[in-house]
Amino acid sequence: MTKIADLHCHPSLKPTFNEKIENCWIEKKNIATRALFRGAGLSDKLRKIAIDMFLKNMARYTQSNLESCLRGNNRLVFFAIYPPERPFMKPDRPFNRGTNDLQQGILKGIFSRLSIDVKIIRALTGFSETYVKGFLKDIYEAPVINYFEETLKEYGTILYEHNREYQITDYSRPVKLKLINDFSEMDTLTNYEVAGIITLEGAHLLAKYNKEDLFNAKNIDALNTDAQDALKRSFVENVRRVKQLDFPPFFITFSHHFNNLISGHAKSFKDAENFLKPGFSNVFDQSNGLDDGFTEFGKELIKDYLLSRTFHNRRILIDTKHMSLKCRDEFTKMIKELRPDKVPIICSHTAINGISTRAESARRNDTNKLDKKSYVSRWDINLTNEDIADIFDSDGLIGICMHDGRMPGGRFKKLVKVESREMGSSIRVQRLHTQMFLTNIFHVVRINLEHIKKLNAQDGENIDSKEAWKTVGLGTDFDGIIDPFDHFNTSATLTEFKARCEDAIRYNFENNQERKKAKVLFIGEDYSKAYTKGQFNELIMGFTPEELVDMIFYDNIANFCKKYFTRAYLNN
Repeated sequence: MTKIADLHCHPSLKPTFNEKIENCWIEKKNIATRALFRGAGLSDKLRKIAIDMFLKNMARYTQSNLESCLRGNNRLVFFAIYPPERPFMKPDRPFNRGTNDLQQGILKGIFSRLSIDVKIIRALTGFSETYVKGFLKDIYEAPVINYFEETLKEYGTILYEHNREYQITDYSRPVKLKLINDFSEMDTLTNYEVAGIITLEGAHLLAKYNKEDLFNAKNIDALNTDAQDALKRSFVENVRRVKQLDFPPFFITFSHHFNNLISGHAKSFKDAENFLKPGFSNVFDQSNGLDDGFTEFGKELIKDYLLSRTFHNRRILIDTKHMSLKCRDEFTKMIKELRPDKVPIICSHTAINGISTRAESARRNDTNKLDKKSYVSRWDINLTNEDIADIFDSDGLIGICMHDGRMPGGRFKKLVKVESREMGSSIRVQRLHTQMFLTNIFHVVRINLEHIKKLNAQDGENIDSKEAWKTVGLGTDFDGIIDPFDHFNTSATLTEFKARCEDAIRYNFENNQERKKAKVLFIGEDYSKAYTKGQFNELIMGFTPEELVDMIFYDNIANFCKKYFTRAYLNN
């Protein structure tokens, strides 16, 4: 059985910030709200109901713990280190931004005091009470927030597992994690080992911030000279420190949910689903830094320190997920100016929005209305066709996520609701989620193929059309505090999900009469329709369904790593 690779997941997040989770191998559920609110009073009962409604679709259990990875045949795990951003733990009281009176009342009732914040954060994240109280103390009492200390702490959690034997029930011999620094080391793995590659999520993790600056400043340029210099020194010094680790990170997701003061981010929190139920955007304020571009120091940090091979002898690549449209424009221009030095663009856990260009995407507001009649989400955090072509030109890589919150538009959500009411709904919903994932995959391939044809016709290139498949892979974002697919919600399910994808491709391409069971949709600008048989055949290019899923679930990521996760490339 071909191995599976996951370009972006968080097996070490919960074990790092919950002392009761002993290691990265074990499965653990977050504490239940009924255990947090044991009072018999009406207010506690109502609050529990409201919190369960608010957190209803979020995964409240470990998804990518290493035992799940091994059982799901995920043998190449990209560990995304993520010190939790403090604005993610500071509700935007008094909740008067973009909500109706009823929602305001619900949110004020839920988030009535700090002790409630502790309980909600624990239920959402799986972190322990000790750590959550420490995070809140940072927010309300500490003068500085040093994310880099937590970066090293999570790195230590992962390093502890390196080459340490662990016995899993029903396995005949101990298993272990093996961290690697060069893809050639994969060849030494046994069937009882999982390979690990370190990555980082959010440039904030490289810095030590004055708390007031982090929460209130627009960007680093708004700080006084001394504060600017201190923050810049922390970024540069910590890039040096991560490059000197025994296992330096392969890439960094530069932007994330909140302002890091050096790069803009895209909106990632959903609005209220209906008049009653608020969304994350009503609770946490992403507006500071939203849709901004890079500061000059942000560009300098990328070009002169992270991508540099002369600054402590190891390049760290850049992941564009969560970047604003402006940042994606500026980063694409930046790496083109670096050529002939080849810098591939990575987008590690994403989806497509079906919009032609970043400029066109910028003209649309990220709201529920934008998604209402579309099959996929049109929000600009997702890739435009222009992004897809730029990643292809850079010889880059796209990890398609498995995320019920980030991927679907209104039309798909209605289909899921309808199918969920029917007998045998489990299988029907599984087919729909398989279809959503493959819709994203085939859209990327279609845009790549169109781009190849254009390059060959206009620029005299001679690119093989099969290259259109090389940029697509898997990036689940498991354990990233997400709303996963209902039935494919842990790494242990990846082998089954891969098989479902293979079956769906086979139905569509080999058994035309069966296509209604698992349609893969063509995504247009404001509509969706099924591919014709001719369009299908053009896109599969003679590959078998088995070959296609092997590329998606492992081979493309492996081939990318053979080129770029090597000492020869990273250290030059």
